[in-house]
Amino acid sequence: MEQVLGVAIGIVLVCLLLSIIASHVLEIMAAFTAKRAVALEQAILKMLGDPAIYQKFASHPLIETISFAPAKLLGFSLARAAKPRPTYIASPLFTRVLLISLAQAQNLHSTDVTAIVASLPPESPLRQKLSAIIMGIEHDRAACVSAVEQWYDGTMDRVNGAYKRHTQSWLIVLGMVLAVTFNANLFLITQRLWTSQDARAAITATAQMYSCKDGQPCSLPDYKTASTDIQQRLGADLPLGYDRQYVLRYWQSWADPGQRGLKAVAGHWAFNFIGWLLMAIAVSLGAPFWFDLLNKLVNLRLAGVKPDKATPVLASGGTAVVAAAEISVPDQTTDTTA
Repeated sequence: MEQVLGVAIGIVLVCLLLSIIASHVLEIMAAFTAKRAVALEQAILKMLGDPAIYQKFASHPLIETISFAPAKLLGFSLARAAKPRPTYIASPLFTRVLLISLAQAQNLHSTDVTAIVASLPPESPLRQKLSAIIMGIEHDRAACVSAVEQWYDGTMDRVNGAYKRHTQSWLIVLGMVLAVTFNANLFLITQRLWTSQDARAAITATAQMYSCKDGQPCSLPDYKTASTDIQQRLGADLPLGYDRQYVLRYWQSWADPGQRGLKAVAGHWAFNFIGWLLMAIAVSLGAPFWFDLLNKLVNLRLAGVKPDKATPVLASGGTAVVAAAEISVPDQTTDTTA
């Protein structure tokens, strides 16, 4: 059991550290490409169905104050139509700004949802959507506002799901790059941890540095800590990185397969590719997943194996009795004879 836990903790720790590095790189990419802001803009534009209405919505002071331009790389922007955009809008703010923008566009002095819907052109896609949303609750102003907020929240749930799938796809790509860069072969790492008690002990000691103590605040380690631990701690105990002579030998074998045989060389690189691919898939699960799993495994190892409960002894009549040691009790009777 101790050996299995040590191997599991080691694998989870490597996946955690690589996931932290991949997430950090992905955040930098998102800052330059403004992918989250673009996805939000496209979703709201599709909800409103009219670029003119969206332009009035986006130019509202409450939206402009939370809109920021994407970062630039060497003076060049990598985002499409590099302009200030919000990356997140709360549903009450969305509903309030939308109703104000529509009321101003229709020259209304009220933000009543029913009046605004009635003032929109009959062929307007937004009118058809809002009419369906408030159908049956037209006379309840609070219910209409709440229905619009729920419409926005439901749309954002689907946008967040699509964005998470996009993020996970990029995490697989980055995980593969990191696995090849650090030579993080899941098969080789598992083999080393299974056969080397010293490696398991060293990796477990490193993993305990990342565990959360009960009752204390705990958060994910940063990128610098993760990269340092990979280079200094894990590199010395696990088969990470490349040996120059090893690489040259197999490169020569690939160029001239007659030395080892084409089948052996192809099998070697297939073994490496599958190990890297499995590591990339593990990295795509995200750092929070591996962080939680690492804490559970470390706490399980520190707690030890739960001892077995005592088996009750059945008497001849079928009644459970508890076996106890016989204890001699001294006679405390006082002699009152004269």
